[in-house]
Amino acid sequence: MTTYNVINAGQGDCVIIKPGDECRFCGKKLVIDLGSDDCDITKIIRQTDNLHIFFSHHHRDHLGGFRFFGGRLNQIKEITVPLYQNEIILIARAILSLKGINTSSDCGEFISELKDIVRRQADIVSLTRLNDSAPILSFAYEGRDFYDHIKCLNPPLQAATYDIMDNVRHAELFDLMRELFIESFADEMVLYIRAHIIGNGMNVDSQSYIDHFLFPNRDDREVLTPDVLSSKFNFVFSFIIDNLHLLRAFNANSNRQRMKKVYSKFLKSSHDVCTVLKTNFHDKTMLHTGDASKKVFYRLIDSGVDISADYLKIPHHGSKHNINGRIIDKISPKIAIISHDNGHFGSSPDPHPNKQTLELLKSRQIKILVTNDVVKNNVTVMSSSCGYKRNELEIISLFI
Repeated sequence: MTTYNVINAGQGDCVIIKPGDECRFCGKKLVIDLGSDDCDITKIIRQTDNLHIFFSHHHRDHLGGFRFFGGRLNQIKEITVPLYQNEIILIARAILSLKGINTSSDCGEFISELKDIVRRQADIVSLTRLNDSAPILSFAYEGRDFYDHIKCLNPPLQAATYDIMDNVRHAELFDLMRELFIESFADEMVLYIRAHIIGNGMNVDSQSYIDHFLFPNRDDREVLTPDVLSSKFNFVFSFIIDNLHLLRAFNANSNRQRMKKVYSKFLKSSHDVCTVLKTNFHDKTMLHTGDASKKVFYRLIDSGVDISADYLKIPHHGSKHNINGRIIDKISPKIAIISHDNGHFGSSPDPHPNKQTLELLKSRQIKILVTNDVVKNNVTVMSSSCGYKRNELEIISLFI
């Protein structure tokens, strides 16, 4: 029997899978996301457990719980991050290095979150380089299998971007870096561009990249073909070029509204390349979606990938912007699980999970399990489905 523990991680995600006998050879508990930094999931992990941690993406509500592993890092045997993790961090550092950032006075929450994202990456980088007993680092990408029971569906090996070098001359890119960013970071980006031109984007002779980049293990290096490295490079610069008007506007007048627009684009890019996993135990499947965007599902549907699943972890805490009827009908789940804490995102008055998402699931007669009571206009419209508590953490358990 395989057990899925869906943890009440507040406005965060955490699923702990204890494989049954048929997957005993892996010898690990599988942890998909670690919840937020105010939820200590180590309370329900035995000190003898070996862990393989999958991060869907780097946001606080999925990765924040990493801070509670300070004295138990030896339990982490493998960490799997999205293929575009380094590039997302580079984009975060780019935003923090905009020339207007030091003159902004009302952008504190966005700047703080970006700094936290970069810091959490640095923590993982340090952990994977401690010593010979450091955890294995692996990358998640479409088509990769883990333990015969877990298939990765996203991110793609090659993101849907355009070739920057076919559209912009090298000298123009160099000038653009110096226009947008403070001098030290602009110099780093020029070095990054030159490394790509030479043909090995992972071999950058810069201490800053060594400090911030997660370098692949031997197995993962084989997948980093020139085409994939080019896609990763283009992912970074497509963000800069596509949002150039926003970056320039922020540098010209660094106010909160303009930073909010930049940050929103950053979130969307992160969600487009977050890890999506499909687990299969005893012929029962579960789709773990992180905060995957509709773009992710459309790509998978259009490419003919089987995204059907018996159980669905609804993306982004039940946001209406990440799911719709077409996607639900393709997945066709019997049970939908929403990890949430009635959190507000953006300016919408309707907290997650959104009413449209709940109505969509009900219209398909899909059973809904929630980690916290769903409250709308101070009225509880759906009660928590958590089955039991262990050390003050509420848990939904699925036995498959």
